[in-house]
Amino acid sequence: MTLEQLNIVFQLVGTLGVIGSLIFVGLQVRQNTKATRVQVQENMTNGYISVAQVLIDHAEMFTRGIAATRESFASFSDADKLIYFGLIFSIFKHFENIHSQRERGFIDNESWTAWSEHVLMYFNQPGVKMWWEWRRGNFNPRFRSFVESSPAPKVPTMVEIMRGASCHCGAMTE
Repeated sequence: MTLEQLNIVFQLVGTLGVIGSLIFVGLQVRQNTKATRVQVQENMTNGYISVAQVLIDHAEMFTRGIAATRESFASFSDADKLIYFGLIFSIFKHFENIHSQRERGFIDNESWTAWSEHVLMYFNQPGVKMWWEWRRGNFNPRFRSFVESSPAPKVPTMVEIMRGASCHCGAMTE
């Protein structure tokens, strides 16, 4: 074998090594991306469980708040108004984070469909709509656009469920 032929063999081996390294790095990046998505999903669920516990701890105030009209909200004590604002702000900041993770590509379509329906179910409560008018500026413009431009989901609202009313939507019958 000549020196020139030996050089070609070494270049071929080197090229194959580089290709193998790139394949390995690609597989590692793919595996890391999957692991990151799983971690984001777990964090979102755990975050919601934490928010839900706070809502449960203040269930009476939360249910009064989401069903409130301007007139009934005016009759709340200042402490109750503060509690309600804190509760609804925390849940919507959680939803804003979920929306942000979706925009970054960390949430799959099926999970996003479920979360977005949940977000919009809360958004379409009378007391939330009232609160939103006062606090919408505290949220990312893209999140605001999403909740404000999305149609109400075809599920009964929490207020409808609490009041035992039938829903005239695709998810329930009278």
